[in-house]
Amino acid sequence: MLEEYFSKINIVQEFMQYQLGAGIERHVHNFPSLDGKKIAIMGVKSNSNATENDTIRRELYSLVAHTSLETILVDLGDILAGDTPAETHAALKTVTQELLELDIVVLVLGTNIDQGEALYHPLENLGKSVEATLISSHLPILEYQLLSRICAHTPNYLKNLNVLGFQSHYIPPKAMDTLENLNFGYMRLGALKANIEEAEVYLRDADLTLFNMDALRHSDAPGQIEVQPNGLTSEEACQLARYAGVSDTSRIFGIFGYQEKSDPLHLTAKLISQLIWYYLDGYANRTQDSPEMHSEFTKYRCDINDTQPPILFLKSKRTSRWWMDIEHPSRPEDERSIVRLPCTYDDYQVAASGDTPERYLQAIKRLK
Repeated sequence: MLEEYFSKINIVQEFMQYQLGAGIERHVHNFPSLDGKKIAIMGVKSNSNATENDTIRRELYSLVAHTSLETILVDLGDILAGDTPAETHAALKTVTQELLELDIVVLVLGTNIDQGEALYHPLENLGKSVEATLISSHLPILEYQLLSRICAHTPNYLKNLNVLGFQSHYIPPKAMDTLENLNFGYMRLGALKANIEEAEVYLRDADLTLFNMDALRHSDAPGQIEVQPNGLTSEEACQLARYAGVSDTSRIFGIFGYQEKSDPLHLTAKLISQLIWYYLDGYANRTQDSPEMHSEFTKYRCDINDTQPPILFLKSKRTSRWWMDIEHPSRPEDERSIVRLPCTYDDYQVAASGDTPERYLQAIKRLK
């Protein structure tokens, strides 16, 4: 019974008919039914402040509702914090696992980015390969840190890991070396701000997206633990949230690191509510656009040289997004081993000019 894990939502105010709070089924009196639901919002209670998530919810409920989501969206309330972080993680993992088995997308208001590990393991338990994307100013990939624990877990279903928005002045050389040696995808803050559209590629196949609020600069999000003079703007953060939502593979979207005592005007609470809104907006506009879901693609074959197999590019006629097919280096004759990778028009242009795209080379290294 999921109900035993959750506390009720302490919001009883009335909302206008067009606002999200007027239509969303939420755990105010009785635990809501999950029949027919496709998206569930849930929080994790902070030991230091039990009202943080309801502050965010008040802002979220005041936003305009997506009419197409009214009957499939539910707010379950907050998971009761355990006596230790391990107990909280266990509860979060159990609840997430059950929701995924019901084919429900999970939106999580977490307290600490380390809770992302508890969200990752239920995806592994589905027995499929997993792609995860972290959005953060830091790179927790050294021994015993979040990404290291995810990579080291056995059995390992991790297909790929992407990190977006990290700031070089916070990253130890060993962490950067580890990231590059593992051939994971990444965009530093500067590269992301220069070309935010490319970030969509790193979110398109992500089953799990972990959004740490420390990715934002302090002026846009003061309600966080650390003061960040640089970082994403609120507009850029909302764009990334929408990219995550529109992804056909996205199953879990977690937001972490809100601190209400540093947010007297509730500016950060408003921003988090908008991150959720833009994720929902992306979900409402999913087009089932991956090559496995339809055949409306234009195909381009690029021959690089005599020693390298040709690269097949696919361009969607629905959205103009690009993919590339990569033959497995050890099983080139086995069509079932072909890896299909999201890419950009720039990758196609590089291949069309006779060069090998860097994204292709990284994928080949991961396969070896």
